[in-house]
Amino acid sequence: MIARPDNSTRNDKASDPPHIPLSHRGRVFLWLFSIAMTIIAGSAFLFKLIEFFYTATTKGVQAMHSFLMPVMTYLVVAAGFACLFLWALLSGQFRDVEGPKYRMLRMQDEIDRHDGQVIQP
Repeated sequence: MIARPDNSTRNDKASDPPHIPLSHRGRVFLWLFSIAMTIIAGSAFLFKLIEFFYTATTKGVQAMHSFLMPVMTYLVVAAGFACLFLWALLSGQFRDVEGPKYRMLRMQDEIDRHDGQVIQP
């Protein structure tokens, strides 16, 4: 049901997309794939940090200073993105990722429908 400006409602099920929930097997695959990709990306990140640390400690003080600022900046930015991701995950931002685009399209249809009407005082 969509609320209209004149406080009436209409059943708009015909324009809603079909909702096909993921099967248990699909959800398990999605979680395992997400965890695997996180582990792979985290391993690459850790390898790069170890490589930076090794280069900075074996090449002298100048190398340490030249690597310290970029690495610290990278870590702070990565920590910020991690905090934003956790906030979005815990606040339920990923529960319905398809709904907002269809809601926006329905709202645009309502605006287009009312755009041609002249409001009488």
